[in-house]
Amino acid sequence: MNEISIIRKGSYIDYLKSGIISGFFMGFLLFSISLISNSFLLSLYMGLSIWIAFIFFCGLGFFSEEYYKRKKEIENLQSIKYSFLHENNFQLHNDLFLEGVYQGYYIRITQIIERQIKKKDTKYDIIEAFYTFESNSNKGREEFLTGNYFIGYLYFSNHCVGYRPRDWKNPNFKENLNGLISILKRENLRPFSAADWVNSYGKALKELRDKEEESRTKHIKIWKLDIKHIKNKRLSNP
Repeated sequence: MNEISIIRKGSYIDYLKSGIISGFFMGFLLFSISLISNSFLLSLYMGLSIWIAFIFFCGLGFFSEEYYKRKKEIENLQSIKYSFLHENNFQLHNDLFLEGVYQGYYIRITQIIERQIKKKDTKYDIIEAFYTFESNSNKGREEFLTGNYFIGYLYFSNHCVGYRPRDWKNPNFKENLNGLISILKRENLRPFSAADWVNSYGKALKELRDKEEESRTKHIKIWKLDIKHIKNKRLSNP
């Protein structure tokens, strides 16, 4: 099993930059307001206190997100639960998912967390495999292939199939991967490498997602500080 660093390279820069810039703005604002009724030194002290406080809390956020939570997630992905994947040379990606080639197919296992309002959050694995067709005359075939199978509900789209295993609480990855590969081979879906998929579909899909998210994003720019508010997606009526 490969090792990855707990703290991502350069990740602290975003937290530090956010703390310095936002802290400076809020500190200067408080300093300016305080000058109306307080002395210069007291106002400066209050402004600097706010600036330091912002940097401190951004540091706490960095430790929580980039060290503590990542450390727990790495330990989970290296646990015995994923031993079958480790034995088959699956690698731990820096973005915290497992990837590897199984029976010729590129496979990716990603953890999903469903947030619950009044219950404990639900956490499960999504298994994805990438494929290509034997010919170009396969329009609408992915929609036809999508549906319930003996291993779970398979969703085919953009030369990628993904599903949550029926035994998602305690998945048997050997049975799930063998079952998935048998379906792909039965349907004459050929292996598609990760690099080829990214070049053919991944980049375009990412650009579409980024544009869609940008359309829901409102920017408030104050000097070099860019405050973003992303609106939730509108759900269509069933």
